[in-house]
Amino acid sequence: MSDAETPQLSIEFRDAPCPSQPLAAIGLEDANLLDALSQFDPYGAWRVDLETGMVYWTRDVFEIHGMPYKEGPIDLALAISRYHPDDRELVMNCIEEATERKTGFRFVLRLATPDGHNKLVRASGLYRVNSQGKGEVFGAFSQFQPRVRTVAVNS
Repeated sequence: MSDAETPQLSIEFRDAPCPSQPLAAIGLEDANLLDALSQFDPYGAWRVDLETGMVYWTRDVFEIHGMPYKEGPIDLALAISRYHPDDRELVMNCIEEATERKTGFRFVLRLATPDGHNKLVRASGLYRVNSQGKGEVFGAFSQFQPRVRTVAVNS
């Protein structure tokens, strides 16, 4: 991999949320977008309940973290502890900034694997007030994959 292709650790915040893009507008209100996104590589969704500090992950987020899947929440401190020690505070800062600014973020940071190595992960998050009137941050999560020119057809 050349220096130009070497991924860099990064964090980015939005000044204001993007306009909503409802799937219903294109006739996909009953589609599971994660099924399409995770056909070839793990790709999951997550949510942080800001009132309780509990995190909810889809199956692929557990897989990327090297943890067995379980239903129900996990503690935010446990989720943060899976990151490289130098990146843990950055993850918390992203959640705190999104909450304070009522906006979103994205990052590429290091996740520590159970075998003692690190892998780059990509996350994006967005603050919202849910249907119960409570604040939460939610988003997408995937392992960083170098860009490759390829086409795959699922038969």
